[in-house]
Amino acid sequence: MWICPKCKRQFKNKNQMHGCHQLTLEDITKKRSERINELYKELHSKFRFKDFRREVVPPDVIFYKTKSTFLAVKLKTKWIDVEFFLDYFMDHPIIKKYLQTSKKRFVYVVSIDNSDDINHELLNWITHSYSLISK
Repeated sequence: MWICPKCKRQFKNKNQMHGCHQLTLEDITKKRSERINELYKELHSKFRFKDFRREVVPPDVIFYKTKSTFLAVKLKTKWIDVEFFLDYFMDHPIIKKYLQTSKKRFVYVVSIDNSDDINHELLNWITHSYSLISK
């Protein structure tokens, strides 16, 4: 693990490029509606990860990390984008977009705009993403 001497954030790779500007959770939630904040709280409350940290950075992104990032939650005005990594390709109707980042790594984006979107399937994908990074 490498710790940036300026912002004290931890990264997997030495001298990893990043922006040192950090925000607080309050910085980004105060700009959002009560509905979006409640939706984020509900999503976060479903996580059962043992060891992780949250880093909040511009533009209103909450990174969930262990050795590296396994989840990014982006608070939008009317919905929340949830980005996670899997080691397999999938084609599913709720996938908003995806990107293959290596031979066996894909990043997926799912938008949630109500509590029903925080379902067992999404939580399983996020948990699998966590397991890939925390091995």
